[in-house]
Amino acid sequence: MPEIPVDKRIKVRRAEDVDNQSVLELSPRCAQYGMISMFPDRSPVFNRLHQLLDPGSYHVIALNNEKVVGTLGTIHTDFYFSGELVRTAYFMDFKVDPEFRLGLTAYRMLKKTIDEEREAGTRAALATLLKNNDAPMAFTKGRGGFPASLYLGDNRIFNFVPIRKLRIDSRFMVRKAVESDIPELITLYNSYYSSYRLAPRLNEETFRYYIGQIDGLSIDRFFVAIEGGVIKSVVAAWDAGSIKRFMVTKSNFRVKLISGMVKFLAFFSRMPEPIRINEPLKQLTLVLYAHDECTDSLAVLFRHINNTHIGGEYSIIQLQIHEDDAANDSLKGLTGISVYSEIHLFTDTLRLAKEIQQTAGPVHLEFPNYI
Repeated sequence: MPEIPVDKRIKVRRAEDVDNQSVLELSPRCAQYGMISMFPDRSPVFNRLHQLLDPGSYHVIALNNEKVVGTLGTIHTDFYFSGELVRTAYFMDFKVDPEFRLGLTAYRMLKKTIDEEREAGTRAALATLLKNNDAPMAFTKGRGGFPASLYLGDNRIFNFVPIRKLRIDSRFMVRKAVESDIPELITLYNSYYSSYRLAPRLNEETFRYYIGQIDGLSIDRFFVAIEGGVIKSVVAAWDAGSIKRFMVTKSNFRVKLISGMVKFLAFFSRMPEPIRINEPLKQLTLVLYAHDECTDSLAVLFRHINNTHIGGEYSIIQLQIHEDDAANDSLKGLTGISVYSEIHLFTDTLRLAKEIQQTAGPVHLEFPNYI
């Protein structure tokens, strides 16, 4: 392969503590455009959550002089395929300053990251790319010395608005989880995850670490649906605002119209917080959900959370789910909008890629894979 010229204005290396402020300042210059234009703000420390979840996580940055003009983050998680643990890197925070998008900045960050993961013996890597965002798709085609990706379907990002009370199936009792539920929850999670082609696993030590170390994810944020004394489903309602929040810069006509209606209807009934420009999006995120082959019980939890937050502090409640997941049935009746991202998997061998491709079933991503 011919040598690719290097832009000598750009230096690529791992991020260090001294880069924190410059990394934070890059985010507003790389706002996400859509129905709501916004950028993620992880101040005061841009990688605090990543380090909590994986001390081996890192960001590769591109610098022009001392100014950060690009980032690519990597966090490691264990996925299971056919009962076998596959150490997997998840690529995130892929940002390039608009002034440097026509050069080789993105290529150089990705090359350094892939070289490091190959050297470390990583067997697979995942990336989620916003649907119809063509710019990063060039890196999934097996060009420039990079491995081609295996497309694993779309992840549905469902944002619902708690504006009306929904009926709760009386078969189930809903309550907050307590410490004594943890062993039963671990069994439920791993049974649920084992039904997927590719999914994580969860042990009690990791679960206790989550609820003890991650802001907004304590045990009283978990809700369970019980039938006949057995926990049939669970979900956590996570307020991640102290770690990550989205700053709204602009909204389209449809969102403005909905926000206007919410403000007007607030004079007559309880309504959620409207979406405000130049302020953080008031968002609650539903994570760590599972069910015991009973999507009706999961629907009860989603509806309970919807009903609890009518007229509350959140503008939207969000969860992510594979488009082919049967649990999508649990979202019926909720008022919301869906956005889709493509899931791409890179593997160290063609054999592993073919085995995964030939295995049926959806993929389950958990919150470390979309933070």
